[in-house]
Amino acid sequence: MRLRALLSSRLLPLATTSLVTLALSTGHVAAAGDQSSTTAPADRVSADDLSAPTRVVTLGTGTPDIVEGRSGTSTAVIVDREQVYLFDAGAGFMEVLGKFGDDGGGIFPDTSKYPGTVLPTYLDKLFLTHLDSDHILGIPELLLRGWVLERNHPVRIWGPPGTRTVAEGAIEAYQPDIRHRLGSLPIGKEAPYTGIVEELASEPGVVYRDRYVTITAFDVDHGTWEAGEAFGYRIEAPDMTIVISGDTRPTPNLIEHAQGADILLHEVMSTTGLATLPQEWQGYMLDAHTTTRQLADIAEEIDPELLVMIHPLFLGAPEDTLIQEMTDAYEGNFALANDGDVFE
Repeated sequence: MRLRALLSSRLLPLATTSLVTLALSTGHVAAAGDQSSTTAPADRVSADDLSAPTRVVTLGTGTPDIVEGRSGTSTAVIVDREQVYLFDAGAGFMEVLGKFGDDGGGIFPDTSKYPGTVLPTYLDKLFLTHLDSDHILGIPELLLRGWVLERNHPVRIWGPPGTRTVAEGAIEAYQPDIRHRLGSLPIGKEAPYTGIVEELASEPGVVYRDRYVTITAFDVDHGTWEAGEAFGYRIEAPDMTIVISGDTRPTPNLIEHAQGADILLHEVMSTTGLATLPQEWQGYMLDAHTTTRQLADIAEEIDPELLVMIHPLFLGAPEDTLIQEMTDAYEGNFALANDGDVFE
């Protein structure tokens, strides 16, 4: 397989540039209504039509813990250097985007009009795994910063029940800023700072299609979030299939939906760190997250070309310890993602 043949080791070191390429309504948020894209377009793009490979960029790999160099959870999938699909929007992910430069670094679409200015107008599709704060604190930034930087249409947002409340709350909270900018800046006036929200039901299935991708949401088990409140996503692009776990304990539904994945991005938790926690915290963590040993078992069953560990919960253990735990438990290709890493 392509990814397996090009990977020379199970854990690849960081590049010196910190970008790792691993071969492989005014003021109101609208409901999506009939704008849901679930019909396959006739002009579907094939792998042979692509001018650039599909790439996965971990714009944020953090957790609620404050760890230097790890922004809030956010993952971008870029197809043909044309369309960008964003999964979660944790705090600070746009600063990581800035590392790619005003021309997108050959990874993101080149939309720059002004030297040295990143215009993220292509960030207009957001898929939320769940509504924990470390996955959504960047939503105001996505809505408002993108608008100020010349996005002229609202962002479409898919997520669990409560997503509309989050998006509407962001717009309400920033009304002083919005009024100021509407009155003074030469930017879009037709409420492109808002979000068009589609709240997903339990076991939602295919939630989005366009000429490049089919995106399926599936239910996962994450603590006290009920069915239909925490999701993983399967992204089928012309040249690869990517699965993002969201936050979850081992979940049979994920294993079912991840079969055939080329890249599996899955949360992870250090077994060593977990053992140091008080008993009540251990119980909570095991109900909500996946240990290295459990993840190894999951990956063995799915057998992806590449396992990418995201949202790492070190729980006081050194980063090298988590990596060693995975090395001891899993024989496949894997990497611990950092902010700004690129996988293709």
